[in-house]
Amino acid sequence: MSASPKVVSMLRAKQKASEATMQLVETLRAQVVETLRERLNVMFDGADDLLFEFAERATNNQDRRLFFDTMRAVRLGRKNMATQFGDIYTASFGLPNVQGVSPVKPVEEQELSLQKDDALDLDIAVQNMATKAEGLYKTTLWDINGRLKSLIEDLYAPMSPDALAPATICLAFRKAAETLNIGHDVELVVFKLFDRLVISELADLYTKILNFLKLNGVRSSQAAMAPNRSGGGGGADEAPAANETVTGPSFGAPPPSFASAPLSGSSAPQPEFRAPVGLAASMMMSPSFDQQTLSSLQRLGASAPSHAGYSNASLAADLAAASQGQPIVGWSPRQTTAYVQRASLVGHMFNEFLADPHLPNSMRPQFDGLRMSTMKVALKDIAFVADPDHPVRGLINELATMASTAKVGGPMHMGRIAELVQQIQKQFDVAAETLRKPPPEIELIGTDQAERFIEQQMAQTAARRASIVKKVRRIIAEELQLRTRGTTISDEVRPLLNSLWAPMMAMHLLHHGPDSVEWKRGIASLDRVLAMLDPAQEELRGDAQVQGLRTELETAFKAVGLAEARVTAALNGFESTLKTIKSGNTAPDPVLDTLSSPPVNIHASTDPDAKENVTELLEQLVQPGSWFLIFDPDRGESRWMKAVAYYAGLDCAAFAEFNGSNTLLLKSRMLLEDLLARRTVPVDLGPTARAALDRYLARAA
Repeated sequence: MSASPKVVSMLRAKQKASEATMQLVETLRAQVVETLRERLNVMFDGADDLLFEFAERATNNQDRRLFFDTMRAVRLGRKNMATQFGDIYTASFGLPNVQGVSPVKPVEEQELSLQKDDALDLDIAVQNMATKAEGLYKTTLWDINGRLKSLIEDLYAPMSPDALAPATICLAFRKAAETLNIGHDVELVVFKLFDRLVISELADLYTKILNFLKLNGVRSSQAAMAPNRSGGGGGADEAPAANETVTGPSFGAPPPSFASAPLSGSSAPQPEFRAPVGLAASMMMSPSFDQQTLSSLQRLGASAPSHAGYSNASLAADLAAASQGQPIVGWSPRQTTAYVQRASLVGHMFNEFLADPHLPNSMRPQFDGLRMSTMKVALKDIAFVADPDHPVRGLINELATMASTAKVGGPMHMGRIAELVQQIQKQFDVAAETLRKPPPEIELIGTDQAERFIEQQMAQTAARRASIVKKVRRIIAEELQLRTRGTTISDEVRPLLNSLWAPMMAMHLLHHGPDSVEWKRGIASLDRVLAMLDPAQEELRGDAQVQGLRTELETAFKAVGLAEARVTAALNGFESTLKTIKSGNTAPDPVLDTLSSPPVNIHASTDPDAKENVTELLEQLVQPGSWFLIFDPDRGESRWMKAVAYYAGLDCAAFAEFNGSNTLLLKSRMLLEDLLARRTVPVDLGPTARAALDRYLARAA
């Protein structure tokens, strides 16, 4: 009987592991599998957003279609794939195989044969993922491998020494992905998702594995120094395992035997953002400005009139000169370094904003002008760099997010956000004169602190991208819900609307906005679809009209890269539904019915239903964190404020400035009157809230 070279317990002849060792191995395996499944679920849950982002960035329809196809394949196959992955990885762990599943072998151990180019590409993708993970977690894996060696050789644990290796995880995923029955190109995109959302997020898992082994007294057999670990200390096995310090998460404290508390139930690890290697060090140790920031400061500095006091332009000129090594009167070397450090980080922050392709071109000069005001806040207060919850820092990121989604709201919305940026800037602006001479003991910024700032901004950028996708999806979903209200949508028609029309309109909204020809053409197509579904409009369901709409939709869907097979299937379902519709009266549309009803003065109404409708309207409008141009009756002027809350029981709404100060309480009646008179204007309403407000204005006018 030949033994597998990977199962050491069989190599040890008849030596058997103790019951405690068997329990430890089984617990370890079960919790690693459970954690990987949780990570896979995170991948599946985040796949739509990531693939939508890929599709939005695609430069051609072929790539766009590929990402949409991958989205569909992942949705359909996630359950089976997760099950297969767990079974395959369990078999690779070295324990008795799952029935019908054999362990996967590393690529180098597979039989040598001529492979098709497609298979070779997949092999290379798997190897690249494994190599990347080996590099990311090198030190932790070194320690884990030493303890596994001791567990297998000294305690005869029945497991593979490669059970926890990244290559084993990647190969198990490769084999599980084969169950999707998808094309080579789609499979490569699935691997990309796995790489980004699973392999890049294994740090938490490996930390828990290491601490689990420590807590259960498994000592390392490694005698050499761990890679990348500084000298001066002994190897991992120089101190008794019982005295080892366990830092970070673990599977839980060890009970009397080798059993361990479960890992499942912990929150999914958040994505880690790492500053580019060496960037923070170069910015802090030899502080200077990147060319984009330097040019911005030089343009502002050149505008300073000689007779003016110390202005923004004067400070900008001094910062630009200081970054180039020129002495500034009243600034010591320490003060100069501190100022340039802080300003350079703010400059880097704004470069990220301006690099966003979704930022409207009309707002770019405005954001570049906001750079100087933000620099002054950082020069005055080190907390801007040190504290991610600093109110101005949070505000700037919020404004950047609003600006990046402004195009989705149309020109009027863009104009309101531009006005908001201009007005809010005045609320936190610091006088340049107060910064003319830096304090002598001004705090310098360390490399670690700068790295954290950059990484936090990278996380903000990722959140901003996710916010764009979320907002677009919400708008499309609400638009579809409003327009289909009162229409019976069969299961055969839903794929046409949800899987074809909605993604197409999302692309149009992102790239062109709601006032574009593309958007209006898409809305018109939807209206024609709904009109044909109306039983009362039999004359629209003639062969010529149906064929004309089909050709129009087919062309539009394919133009944005939607898969031809899906387009054909959905349109066939739509046509078959039309043939089953019988002529008759359609149900009244609640929206049209509301708008066509006689005008009602809601303020004077004693009807409980009318008051309840007003409450629902205000709950939709006054969402915490949303911006309003609010009329302040005490000041007799409008100012930009954020909604704090709507208190239905007190019949009032609360608003405040960006930092929570100067709270303004308005009675519901007064707020509604100001909305009716257009003295108060909400900045960013979705279609549902906008429709509710329009209905109120129509009834109350």
